[in-house]
Amino acid sequence: MANPASFTVNALSANGSIAQPAVQTIDTNGTVPIPAATPSDRLFLECVNSAANAIDVTVKGGVNPPSHLSRDLAVTIAATTGKSIIGPFESQRFTKADGSFDVQFQAASGAPNLAVRVYRLPKQI
Repeated sequence: MANPASFTVNALSANGSIAQPAVQTIDTNGTVPIPAATPSDRLFLECVNSAANAIDVTVKGGVNPPSHLSRDLAVTIAATTGKSIIGPFESQRFTKADGSFDVQFQAASGAPNLAVRVYRLPKQI
C-alpha cells in the first residue's frame, strides 16, 4: 500500500450534517500534502492509530508569507487506540508558497497504521 497523494478535505456545513467520510490510511512513514485553496484556519485532522506503536504527526511550518511564526506542530498519537483531533491551523504558521501545507507521519518503530480524515469548518461558524 501507499499513502494518499494528498488528503481529501471534507467540508462541513453550518446547521447541517454529512455522512462520516471514508478514512485515508497512512501506512508508510512520509509526508502528505493538504491541497492549496483550502483555508487552513478552518481545517482540522481526525487521527486514529491502530498500530502497535506510537505515531508522530507533524504539521510542517510554512513559508508564505515568510513569517517569524513559521514552525512545526508535532503531536504524538498513542499506540493501538490513540485518537486525536489536530487543528485548526494558523495560515501564517503552516501555509507554503503554493497555498498548500504538509503533514508528516513517522512511526516510533515499524510501519504506521493511521486512519485520517480532514474536515473544513464553514465560514458561518
